[in-house]
Amino acid sequence: GSYKQALQFANSRENWIRTKLANHLPEIILNYGSMLLYQGQELIIKPSQDKHITKTEREIFISGPESSISGKIKGYLKTKARDHLNYSSRKYSKKLGKQFKKITLRDTKSRWGSCTSDGNLMYSWRLIMAPPSVQAYVAAHEVCHLVEMNHSDAFWRQVAAIYPNYKKQREWLRHQGSHLHRYQFKR
Repeated sequence: GSYKQALQFANSRENWIRTKLANHLPEIILNYGSMLLYQGQELIIKPSQDKHITKTEREIFISGPESSISGKIKGYLKTKARDHLNYSSRKYSKKLGKQFKKITLRDTKSRWGSCTSDGNLMYSWRLIMAPPSVQAYVAAHEVCHLVEMNHSDAFWRQVAAIYPNYKKQREWLRHQGSHLHRYQFKR
C-alpha cells in the first residue's frame, strides 16, 4: 500500500500500538530514591522513621525496608484513589441528578473505569497517579453511563455538559495512560 494508507492504518490502530509499545518500556521498580507518579507529579521516595506515609510537594516518606516499599505505596495509592474517585463520582452524579450504588477499585489493564447497569462504578486505582483533571474526567465519564449505557452521541453530549474539557483529558489517557502500568507493585 501507499504511505498514506499505512499512516491511516497506524492512526486507526493508535491505542493498540501505544499499548504494545508501552509493554516494551522498562518496568518501574520502587525503591528509596525512585520516582513515584502521584496526581500527575513525580515524587521522590525517601525513608522515614514515622510509621505513617507522609507526602510533601516533591517527596513521599515511607518507613521500613526497601522490600516493603511497593506494598505500602500500593495500599496508600488505593486509599487515596478511593477518596478522590468517590468525591468526583459524587460531584458528577449530583450534577446529573443520578446516584450510583457503590465504587470498587481494581488493577485493570484494559479500561480505566466502568459502570454496570445496576449503578455500580469500577475504577482502576492507578488513576491516582494521573493528573487530577484526568481522574475527574474518568469519574464524569463513568457517571454519565448512569444515563446512557453506551458511547453514543447522546452520551458524549452528556459528558460535555458536566465536564466540558473532557477531550484534553481523554487524549492524556490515550497518550500517557499506559505509563501508569509500568509501575510494579508487589501483591
